[in-house]
Amino acid sequence: MFELKQKAIKAAATFLDRRGYEVIDNEWKSEDGGYIDVVARDEDAVVFCDVQARRGVEKGMPEESLGARERMEVNAAKWLGQHGDNLDNVDVAIRFDQIAMLVIGEDWALLRHRINCLGS
Repeated sequence: MFELKQKAIKAAATFLDRRGYEVIDNEWKSEDGGYIDVVARDEDAVVFCDVQARRGVEKGMPEESLGARERMEVNAAKWLGQHGDNLDNVDVAIRFDQIAMLVIGEDWALLRHRINCLGS
């Protein structure tokens, strides 16, 4: 399962890069066990992206983890506390995205990119 998650994070970062995002960080971990799968810039926004993956078409797409709002927000604040000085401007929007991936072959997967998944 760990290998699938790592491959999914790499694929998600490549997906975002090809769509014009600037990938800043991936597989970030805090000292107390917090994590963020991918951090990227999308124009004037810093995007914190949660990645989920599942193998096998019979199971369908991975479940959305929208109940993880607090975890995502806390980990984003931790990441910003460590890396915020490296951002090129102070007035920057923060956004939370989610990429769900259904692996259907060795080099083939369906992706669902939910932009601003925690937005109202």
